[in-house]
Amino acid sequence: MSAPVANFWGDLDPNNRVEFPEAKRPDETWELRDGGTAWVYRAPGHDNIRRPVILSDGFSSLPSSYNELYYGLEGAGSPDYKFISALHERGYDLVLLGYQDRTKSIIDNAKVATECIHNAIARQEGDALLTVGGFSMGGLITRYALADMERKRMNHNTAVYLSYDTPHRGAWLPIGIEKLVPYLLGDSRMLSLVSSPAAKQMLRWHTSKVEGEPAMHDDRKTFLQALEKLGNWPMIPRLIGVANGDGKGVGNGIKAGEAALTAEGDLKGTKLYTQPGGKGALVAELAKTGADPVTVRTDTIPELDGAPGGTLGNFSLVAGLLQQLGAPATAHHPATCFVPSGSAVDLLDFDLATPEADPFADLRKVSEENSGLHSYLLSETSTPHTSMTRQLGEWIVNQLAN
Repeated sequence: MSAPVANFWGDLDPNNRVEFPEAKRPDETWELRDGGTAWVYRAPGHDNIRRPVILSDGFSSLPSSYNELYYGLEGAGSPDYKFISALHERGYDLVLLGYQDRTKSIIDNAKVATECIHNAIARQEGDALLTVGGFSMGGLITRYALADMERKRMNHNTAVYLSYDTPHRGAWLPIGIEKLVPYLLGDSRMLSLVSSPAAKQMLRWHTSKVEGEPAMHDDRKTFLQALEKLGNWPMIPRLIGVANGDGKGVGNGIKAGEAALTAEGDLKGTKLYTQPGGKGALVAELAKTGADPVTVRTDTIPELDGAPGGTLGNFSLVAGLLQQLGAPATAHHPATCFVPSGSAVDLLDFDLATPEADPFADLRKVSEENSGLHSYLLSETSTPHTSMTRQLGEWIVNQLAN
C-alpha cells in the first residue's frame, strides 16, 4: 500500500514512520524566507528548470523533509507509481515546497508559496507556464497564494493549479478523539497540534474542550472570508484536482455507531464510536481513574467515518498513544474518512453542516459545473489520504500534457 505524501500526525503517531531512507539529493535547494525550503528535481538534460511543477507539502507535526516527500512520490512508499519519473519523462521539473512549521496559518505559509513562485519564474529557462498546487493543506496554501497574487496584480505565470486530496470544504477528525485529547492528555503536543492555527482553519468541526458542541472554529471562518475576498479561486489558471476518496458513494465499509476504540486499565469504560448522524448521537464515553466519566453526543454532524474519502489512521493513533501510557486499547476501526470526496473536489452543494447531509451521495451523477474545479478525478476506491496511486498520478500527468 502506498504511504501518505503528507503525513498529518507526523511523529505523534507511534504507528507512523518518521525516519525515511536518504532520498536522491535535489539538483537545487532554495532557502525561502519565513521558514520555507524548496527542493528541485530537474528533468534529465535540464541544466536549469524549464517546465516547473511546484507542489506544496501539507499539514503535519514535523517540519517538511525531502526524504519523506520523495519516499511517498518516488520511493518505496509509492510502489505502484513513480510520479517524479513520470513527470521527468514528459520534460517537467519538480519543485517540492516545504515548511519549517506545517501547523502555521495557511495565510502565513501562503507567503512562502508566493516567494517560491517568484523564485521559479526568476530561475526559469524559457517561457513555459508553471503548474502550482499541493497535497492536502498544501492545495489550500497554493490556492490562496495564487489568488492573492492575482489580487495584488503580481505575475504568477501559472497555467495549471493542482490539488491532491485537498480539504477545500473541510477535513474531518472524529469528535470523540477531539474530546478525548483534552480529557485525557490535557496540555500536550497532541492538543497543541489539533489546536494549531492550520488545524483550526482546515477542520470542518473543531473543539479543544471536553464540554460544548463542536462547531466551525472562528479561525476557519476568518480564513474562508479572506479567501472569499480574493474571489475564492485564482482566475487565470486551469483548476484541476484529484480525490483519494471514491465517487460512487461506497465509502470504506465502516458503519455508523459502531465501537471504534475501547480501552482498559485505568481507562476502563472509555469507548469511542464511529460518528452517527442525527440529534443526540453518541460518539464517546470517556472514563479514567480518579475523574468523573463524560458522555459526548453531537446534534449536527452526519455519518462521516465510513464516508467516501481519503482515509487517516486516527483511531490506530489513539490506541497506540494509550498503550504508550500503559492503558491497553484496541482500535476496532483503525482508519476512517479524513477528507470527504466532495470536499476534495470542492462540490459547491456539498454541505455537511446538517445531520441530513449525505456524504454518501453518488458523485458520478454530479456535473463538474457544480465544482470550483474545472476538472477533477475521484478514486475507484477510497485510499489513504495523499497516497500516490497509479490512477490519480497518470491522470495528473496526462492533464498537464494536455
